[in-house]
Amino acid sequence: MTEAAEAIPSAMRRGTTPAARVSQIAEAIASADNYRTTGCYNLDCPGFVQTNRHTILGTFLRPVSVYGGQQYAVDIEIFKDRTSGNWWVRRQGVEMGYWPKELVPSLAEGATYADFGGEVSYDNSGGHTSTEMGSGHFPYEGFRRSSFFKNVQVLDTSYAYQTPGHIKALMENSGYYDLQVGREKHGPWGLFFFFGGPGRSEKCT
Repeated sequence: MTEAAEAIPSAMRRGTTPAARVSQIAEAIASADNYRTTGCYNLDCPGFVQTNRHTILGTFLRPVSVYGGQQYAVDIEIFKDRTSGNWWVRRQGVEMGYWPKELVPSLAEGATYADFGGEVSYDNSGGHTSTEMGSGHFPYEGFRRSSFFKNVQVLDTSYAYQTPGHIKALMENSGYYDLQVGREKHGPWGLFFFFGGPGRSEKCT
């Protein structure tokens, strides 16, 4: 969760994403300045307060999806508690823990937008990482092959679920990783997107 990027709108963001084809980790990143000088994963530094002994950040999720086969999804929610002001993480309806409100003072009144998607990190200059994002396959391959988020929603200031209206697709290089957004108005997918890719390949320059 990033304070500078105001990554959580109004009260909550919510989406369903598949478990990875090999393994998926329940993971969260905390940064107070949009990764400029601070930031760490899960419970590696003070910040996130783990309250559930059975559902812990940094653990593997099971079962996992299989490329071209059975797909599994997990429901993730991040929301601001009305009473305490702390930001809670909930998986499959079970609370995992929270970020104290003091870590993100600029989110006291909510945020202006939410980010959903995948991320990889590569610090070396002069090249690009071959790290896979999602399933390692491009969005055009679709369901059972590409990773996805579905039923993406946010809570407004009255704590009512809403489907985001304005969507902006962002990717640094579609030759490595890409994104395809869609909507299903009268079905369980709602607002959804397929994302990911193999990273650097022989076709990249």
